[in-house]
Amino acid sequence: MGKVINKLHISLIGRANVGKSRLIDCIFNQQKVKKDTRFQTDNEKGIESFKLLSNGAQVLIDTILIDDSTDFGLFTETLSKSDFFIIVLDAREELNKSETELIAHFQNKHFPFLVAVNKIEFGTNPYLLSELDALEVTYFELSCKENAGLESFREMLIRLLN
Repeated sequence: MGKVINKLHISLIGRANVGKSRLIDCIFNQQKVKKDTRFQTDNEKGIESFKLLSNGAQVLIDTILIDDSTDFGLFTETLSKSDFFIIVLDAREELNKSETELIAHFQNKHFPFLVAVNKIEFGTNPYLLSELDALEVTYFELSCKENAGLESFREMLIRLLN
């Protein structure tokens, strides 16, 4: 799947404050390899490299900030360099226009992705889950704060990346 041998590029995409960076920290359990600050992201962390897979492949992580007016044509280069995508949603919200369009785009292009419904400790909007069900996407309800649902999400991610 990777474009460079032993390196996979995963992009986390979501609105501000949905927990993209926290999800990275939780999934990779501080197995950070290095940080490349040549590339800047919504939170100025840069692309980070982690070990996740048993074959020793490094996983490069990038985060992309979207809002309700995001034009995905602007992300063509970033999307084309990624091997896998994680869409991070706030469990209390409903899908906005950009998130719905992004999911449809990924489905139409057959891009591999998972959806992380984060912050379930504050409650979950039933409309969000019914929207995701109607779109027939694979999603996981998570709480990075309370460490809930992360292991099954991580296991699925590893399975899909192998």
